[in-house]
Amino acid sequence: MNNLYKKNYSYNQLIEFFILSVLLIFPKLNIIDIANYHQGIRIEDLIIIYIAFFLILSKSFEIKKNDLGFNFIVYFFILLISIIHGSFYFGQKWVILPRYLEYIVLLIYFNRHNPDLNSIFTILRLYLILNFFVVILQGLGLFGEISSLGYESPANLSDDRPIGLSGGPWELSNCSAIIFFTLLLDKKQSLTSKYIYSIIAIYLMFATQSRTIVISFFLAFALYIYIKNVKFNKVYFFLIFFITAIICFLMIINFANNFLLFDQVYFQLIPMLQDFIFYQEKPSLDQLDGKLWSMAYRIDHWLVMYNNFLLNPFTIIFGSGSTAMYYESAIFRILFGAGIFGFLFVLFAVRNFPLHILVLLLITGLTLDLLLSFKIFLTLLFYFYISTRLENDTRN
Repeated sequence: MNNLYKKNYSYNQLIEFFILSVLLIFPKLNIIDIANYHQGIRIEDLIIIYIAFFLILSKSFEIKKNDLGFNFIVYFFILLISIIHGSFYFGQKWVILPRYLEYIVLLIYFNRHNPDLNSIFTILRLYLILNFFVVILQGLGLFGEISSLGYESPANLSDDRPIGLSGGPWELSNCSAIIFFTLLLDKKQSLTSKYIYSIIAIYLMFATQSRTIVISFFLAFALYIYIKNVKFNKVYFFLIFFITAIICFLMIINFANNFLLFDQVYFQLIPMLQDFIFYQEKPSLDQLDGKLWSMAYRIDHWLVMYNNFLLNPFTIIFGSGSTAMYYESAIFRILFGAGIFGFLFVLFAVRNFPLHILVLLLITGLTLDLLLSFKIFLTLLFYFYISTRLENDTRN
């Protein structure tokens, strides 16, 4: 196996372990500030530059059609064309392109240098353990938050939900959900290890109070159980899963009000979304329950990008580019940014995703901008890299 250096293997593996650990676990601290942006140059940016130089100097900076993540690289160029096209109509946030280029550098490194699977499993468990203890300390008011804004003491937190060492509660819960399914791929672990880390991952999801992620996780896990243990015709399979999903949804509404803070007021989301999609109308906060304000703010934010998308047939087909830094939705970022053409390509690209991962990403991606989070991308890369490696090893 190739590593970052061509010396002693154990030393190389240690360096690789350290680099990947820092990329996933190290808090989002700005090393160099950038004017007009709260996010500056971080340690992960410097590490990615280092990896890029290494790939170039080692003459391994190459892309192959059968590479893991090749479709993402194609999507990058689709988005680039959409941004260039959209620049004729709207101002563009070109800063999103360096983030995607960082993702591409990671993809190339993983494809050319095959990181050790056991090291990745260890890093994922380390992520859960460290965040578990930090979240407990944050819950007790003994530790604050570390973000691009610096360290915030427990007395001056911007959010009362724990974020661990991540950039926010939604990022921590998403990473925990993905790591949960990734660790299930480790067939060499003991049952004790599997249960301990699964419980920690679930605890972190609940601790962040992220309802959307909790619901999407349990639906994805139910789907995972069906796929692993039930042998059904596809028609019967989807019928049973659909019925189960409805039952779970009704149980959440009727029996879990205090636990997930879900009640019938959320049915107002349906007309809110209808007015947004069909009439481009935003809801009035004065007429809404406070529990719906979060979605109302999102709709108000989406409406700007939606109107840009609907400007003319060309923006509908090819998108309006990257007109905002934050879209608050991975699905709308793809649809509004790259247009129907880019959206259809993404649907084609994810057609072979495991169904439980697809369900998880679709539900959380509706109201969370997954593509903007470096750590979420890295955890997804870990999952698909491990899954692909294990599948190839089985075939061989």
